[in-house]
Amino acid sequence: MWQEPKLNWKKVDPINIEDYNRIKNNLAELRETAIRLYPEFSITVNPDKARSDYPYADEINQLEDNLEAIRIHTYPFTTGQRRTYYDNQPYIDWQELNRLESATLLIHDNLQGQAEGKRRLSFRLGGLRL
Repeated sequence: MWQEPKLNWKKVDPINIEDYNRIKNNLAELRETAIRLYPEFSITVNPDKARSDYPYADEINQLEDNLEAIRIHTYPFTTGQRRTYYDNQPYIDWQELNRLESATLLIHDNLQGQAEGKRRLSFRLGGLRL
């Protein structure tokens, strides 16, 4: 289920498990919406993390990979410069979190608009009821 992204990250805001799970699950929701409008494609969705867990660099990279896959398979939205994270190196910062969550909202709003604007016939073709 889509959760409203946090778009006002500040320098002092730490990423917590709820934030990670929200971003991850929003990307999964975007994929579900996208495959109703575009050809089937897959992304990797890891299980939700518990409070005692912490998202590692490879899991943050997976979020970036999923965003890129959705972008490639739907419409080439401008989502900013993608970054790659490594263990024991600088971690995702507030600017990247704003970019990532803004990108998910942009894609979400566009996919919702496409779904709502999809033309439908006001009558059934063929008339047969099976």
